[in-house]
Amino acid sequence: MTNNDQPINWEAVWKSLNWGDDDRYQRAERQLLRQRARQYAALVKTRDLRPEDARSVLTFRLGDERYGVDVMLVRSVRTVDKVVRVPGVPAFYRGVINVRGRIITVMDLRLFFGAAPAEGLPEPGELVIIQANHLEIGLLAHQIDGVVTLALADIQPVEHTPLVHGVTKDQVVVINVPQFLEDERLIVGGLSEGG
Repeated sequence: MTNNDQPINWEAVWKSLNWGDDDRYQRAERQLLRQRARQYAALVKTRDLRPEDARSVLTFRLGDERYGVDVMLVRSVRTVDKVVRVPGVPAFYRGVINVRGRIITVMDLRLFFGAAPAEGLPEPGELVIIQANHLEIGLLAHQIDGVVTLALADIQPVEHTPLVHGVTKDQVVVINVPQFLEDERLIVGGLSEGG
């Protein structure tokens, strides 16, 4: 719910994501409709979720991993144009991309979390641009799955890492975007405490 207790129009949120081109939007929309058809065909769950007991996330795939980010922190979803490499940055920084005059850093979550890229897969062709803490970063993806609502009770916490809210039974790693964007590894060229 919003501050004035009006329900959030998730269709409008879905359409407001900047898709980059109409064909890509139509493919995503068809996939969303297929996903809804599967959900409607599934058995109805007996429990109703209150808004405070759920989290709506945009889910996407990168290699063999599935990730989810709070849909309200997603600024756009687009195809990856030319990524310009930047020398002297950590390997998880794949480079930068120009999005309507804004320079956006492009990250590979597999490398950030210490996983090796899967062999034989093409380069990721999708980009999920997230924003929090006055910082925008593009996350590489092989496939955008869509927006889903997860019960907070179904997200199992991961010990010793505040960077993720947890993992679902379907193995979706739900990223804590504000905490993630405050990670000290994301600061390139900054001064250390002693300097």
